[in-house]
Amino acid sequence: MAIEKIFIQIIISNPSKWPRTELISARFKNSLNTHALQIYDSENFEITSQIELDKDDFYKIKFVAENVPPLGKKEYYIKKRDPRAEFHLPEQGLLDGNDYYIENDAVRIVIEENGLITIMDRIDDEIDSKCDKKVTIMGEELGCGSIWAGDSFFNYQNLHKFEIQPENEFNSEIDYSLIEANDFRGTLQLNRTLKKGNNLPIRIKTSIVLEKGNNSVIKFKTTVQNLPDELNLTLLFPLKLSTEKLQNIHDLGIYSLFDNEQQRGLALFTDLNDLKLISGKNKTTLSISLPNNGDISTYEYAILPLKSPLNEYSLRLGEEYKKPLNWEIIY
Repeated sequence: MAIEKIFIQIIISNPSKWPRTELISARFKNSLNTHALQIYDSENFEITSQIELDKDDFYKIKFVAENVPPLGKKEYYIKKRDPRAEFHLPEQGLLDGNDYYIENDAVRIVIEENGLITIMDRIDDEIDSKCDKKVTIMGEELGCGSIWAGDSFFNYQNLHKFEIQPENEFNSEIDYSLIEANDFRGTLQLNRTLKKGNNLPIRIKTSIVLEKGNNSVIKFKTTVQNLPDELNLTLLFPLKLSTEKLQNIHDLGIYSLFDNEQQRGLALFTDLNDLKLISGKNKTTLSISLPNNGDISTYEYAILPLKSPLNEYSLRLGEEYKKPLNWEIIY
C-alpha cells in the first residue's frame, strides 16, 4: 500500500560566508491530498507566506527564509494547515504603497508624473535637536538625516531616464501602477510607449521592487520591445554630485560613486558593463548603454543609495543581489 505523502520539503542554501535573511519565491507541484496548504519551519512553527494556485496542480509560494547559516542550509515544510501549530511572528513588512509610491522601513520610491523616480530616505540619522530642515511628506515628519537633504528633501530626483540615439521625436505615453504591496515586498510597474508615424511602438516596461524591512536596495527589471536596430538606448542617472570618479569591482558587477563633501552617493549592481560618467556643473550623470538584443530585450539591475563610501556592508548587499539564496523542492 502506498504511503500518503504528508509534506513537501523546501531546502534553502546560502552561498555566502555570513547568515542571510531573504525573500524566497518558489513554484511547486502540489502532491499532497489537500489544498489547505501552509509552510512551517523545522520546529513546526507556522510562518507568514503567500501560497496561490498557478495552473493545474502547480502553486507559487512566497515566504521569508530567516537566518540561513553561512554556507549552510535551512529546511522548510509545506503541508496541510495545522490549527494547533504556533505562529512565528514575522518581521515588520512593507509599510505602505499605492499607484505612485512604495516604501519599506528604509526608503520611499516615488514615481513622478513624467515617469522619473525620486528616492526618499526614511531613516533619520540626525540627532541634533536644533535641526531646522525637517519637512512633512504625506503626513510624516522626516528630517535632516535624509540621504538627499541638501537643497530640499527632494534633492535626489528625476532618476532613471531613457535616452534614444540618434535623437528622434517620439510621441511618448506613460502609465504606472502598483503591482503588489504586502508582507514581503512592494512592486511598481512603469510603462513607457514611444510612437513615431506608422512604425511599431517602442515599449519599455520597468518593474521597481523594494523588499520588506530595512533594506535600501532598489531592484529594477526593464523589458524593451520593438527597438529598431539603428537606434541605441541609454539609461541615465542624473545625480547632484560633484565627483568624477566611478569605482568598479568587475568580478562582482558593483559600481559606485561618492561625493565626500555632500556625504552621499550611489552604488549600482549590474551585469551591464558599458558605464561612464558625464560631468556637468554640480551634477554627474551615470550613463549605461543597453545592448540591442532583438525584438525583446530584458535587463536586471539594482541601485543602493549611499551615505558613506562603498564598504563591507554595501559589498555584501551587492553580492546578495548577484547571488540570491538557492532553493530546492523535495517531494
